[in-house]
Amino acid sequence: MNLHIIRAAGAGGACLLLVAPHVVLAQTAGTIAAEDKADNEVIVTAAKQNSTGIEIPNAPKARAVVTRDYIEHTVPGQSIFNAINMVPGVNYVASDPYGGNGGTIRIRGFDQSRIAFTFDGLPLNDAGNYAIYSSQQIDPELVESVNVSFGSTDVDTPTASASGGTVNYRTIMPTERPSATTVYSHGRGNMNRIFGMINTGDLNDSGTRAWVSASNQRYALFPYSFARKSQYNARVYQPLGAGKDFISLAGFFYQHRNGGYGNPSVAQINQALGSPFPVASATTGNPVRIDLTQQQYDRILKAGAFLNSPNCALASATPGAGTVQDDRTLCTNARTININPVDTGNLRFNSLFTLNDRLTFTIDGGYSYTLANGGGSTVFAESDANASKSGVSRNQYGRVGAGQASGRDLNGDGDLLDYVRVFYPSNTQTHRLIGIAGLRYDIDAGNLVRLTYTWDRARTRQTGEAGYLNPDGRPKSYFGISSDSDSAVLDAAGGVLNKRNRLTYSILHQLSGEYRGRPIDDSLSLTVGLRAAFYRRNMSNACYTIPNSGSEAYCTGQTARQVAADSRTAGFGPPYSGRIREYRAFLPNVGLVWQMDPAASLYASWNRGFSAPTTDIYSYDDKVISLKDKEAVPERTDAFDLGLRYTTGIVQAQLGGWFIRYDNRIVTTTAPLEGGGTISASRNVGRVESKGVDATLSVNPTPWLSLYGFGSYLKSTVKENIRNGATGAILIATEGKQLVDTPNWQYGTRAQITLPSLVLGISAKHVGDRFITDENDAISAGYTLVDLDAQIGLAAVGLPKTYFQLNVTNLFDRPYYSNVWSAPRVGNGGWLNFGNGRTVIGSVHFEF
Repeated sequence: MNLHIIRAAGAGGACLLLVAPHVVLAQTAGTIAAEDKADNEVIVTAAKQNSTGIEIPNAPKARAVVTRDYIEHTVPGQSIFNAINMVPGVNYVASDPYGGNGGTIRIRGFDQSRIAFTFDGLPLNDAGNYAIYSSQQIDPELVESVNVSFGSTDVDTPTASASGGTVNYRTIMPTERPSATTVYSHGRGNMNRIFGMINTGDLNDSGTRAWVSASNQRYALFPYSFARKSQYNARVYQPLGAGKDFISLAGFFYQHRNGGYGNPSVAQINQALGSPFPVASATTGNPVRIDLTQQQYDRILKAGAFLNSPNCALASATPGAGTVQDDRTLCTNARTININPVDTGNLRFNSLFTLNDRLTFTIDGGYSYTLANGGGSTVFAESDANASKSGVSRNQYGRVGAGQASGRDLNGDGDLLDYVRVFYPSNTQTHRLIGIAGLRYDIDAGNLVRLTYTWDRARTRQTGEAGYLNPDGRPKSYFGISSDSDSAVLDAAGGVLNKRNRLTYSILHQLSGEYRGRPIDDSLSLTVGLRAAFYRRNMSNACYTIPNSGSEAYCTGQTARQVAADSRTAGFGPPYSGRIREYRAFLPNVGLVWQMDPAASLYASWNRGFSAPTTDIYSYDDKVISLKDKEAVPERTDAFDLGLRYTTGIVQAQLGGWFIRYDNRIVTTTAPLEGGGTISASRNVGRVESKGVDATLSVNPTPWLSLYGFGSYLKSTVKENIRNGATGAILIATEGKQLVDTPNWQYGTRAQITLPSLVLGISAKHVGDRFITDENDAISAGYTLVDLDAQIGLAAVGLPKTYFQLNVTNLFDRPYYSNVWSAPRVGNGGWLNFGNGRTVIGSVHFEF
């Protein structure tokens, strides 16, 4: 960032939109072009008034846009989703101050699997379970802006799961002049990060230009945790002629290695502190509030009871012959095996072609690849090489093959007496192709129609092949292994021990149409669209499914006849291939903006959304505890927004109310069974209704001072109890309860001072109480966090584009819980992630 440019731009810094309309963020090149044509004048007018970098476009839908004016003040290397945490209705919590251990995000009570995330128009959500991995995003230095749509989608949103809205971010374009940028950051936990980028400038007379970048970050916040991540990016941009036509090709590759740390349950926290919380007597009418003093917080962290054990090393590198070797029994949460390695990348293509003065063609496409492992380990008994030592588990059942030895010497000591811990990962490998083609016809200067077709095909392979651990406890391979690998753990039949073996093809065909214009007069803008989605899953499962175990698998070399003859495998679901699930959805949306006068406007919208069942829910589990249906059905939403906006040269304000009706909400958790016991399965909680009010206010009283504030109120209500699908008995009393991990209140503020050689900002956000359990008998206490940021320019020493940046997160070192994992009731669990203490990060930004 050039501080001299900030001074010159003042409150009008965002007027770059006039010459670079691509920063008016949407999803695809087609949507960007349509918004530029129909809405650009109003959006630019609003943006000129705001130098905070958080903008409210005058669009028919409830939206917010976060631009580089704000992004460049956030923590370098932190997830880009952290930049939208000051937007109404959004709550993003990071698992650590630097983003390497991920985080969670909710928008209006919807979790991240129900929000469509896109990156330069391409989908980011996992093709199987729609999860989003916040740590695996592009470096924030490369993001131009982030767009959030609350409870609604663009008509060409390429997704089968967007019932809760969209988050779309776009990367920066190469500059016409050559430049180079380097950023070095340092923080506690020996965090070191370096980022570098080179802009080539125009390479020829036709304007070809490009940038390339790389970054590396490493740290270890706790004694038994670590994070290492690297990424490489590039983009080539070619303008076509003197107009807006262009083609662009970009690439992204990210590699992540980490060792996580444990999360305590409510019961464990209570026990560690001497039971200060009356958990046993908690009820819906009298929920227990889990709140910690600073002393209690420090006591737990100092004890390290819930952090990883240091390692999983053998007591002896050479186990004694003829003895029961069980040195690794307690290594369930060791740093060396509680890992989440990732290799991921993509190629992205965007383009726009003007066919004539009224017809425009756009095409976006790309390929993405992901190989990820959830970590983990298990202990096998050598006397039964397909058995686990502990209790009833996925591997307890039966021998590997009839007529063969029932065990295998896993540690090489010559006997079958031992229990041996092995690495037992959950690997997922995905190859994904996508293409989006759009055609826009300009009826006249104020009206247009467009048609878009989307094709999205993902091939997802899920395996869980066991691998050996080194003597020091590290796995020999971070990812899956093959039968010819020396790290493979083989069963008695010579096959690799495996806990799952699935293959899924997920295919989306989507056709959408939209009208945007001013059909009556210039004061009324209308948008009408229809999205028709046709989604198909083709699934194969090479393993048996164990009854009453969720999706636990029994992978074996036995024939179907041998499995059927074994009394211990009675009722197992057989392997299959070619299981097809198809979903269709017709999703209309309507929105309008009435410009009542030059400063005031009214907006209103209705949007229908849906989320198809995930792979695990419908494809491999088929155990949905439902009110009406034996199997899962797609979730449906109707989202309504109504509000007022007010924009002048100093003030930008918005006040809006919203309502979302949510049918067939599916969640997966541990549920009690009648007669005792539990089952990890999916359940249909029926209808949920959410409503709320969002407000924002930006004020720029002088060119050097900007003030921003927001507030959100949300009330969610589950309309039905969770019942046993066969008997109708209540399993979980959810009727009238609120959604978990969803605060009623959020509000925050930011003030920024911009001086010739100093930019100083302070932000504060309050997150209200959140229920931890479905029955609302336990509450995670609310919290308020304050962050500080400062940029000091070095122009005085002859470096006009170089500055020092200071970020202090959680300035007052407030103890709090970040991520929350729910349970039916507090007696069944409920897990909490301890929030990040005060963290100081210093960075040097050098540019020429």
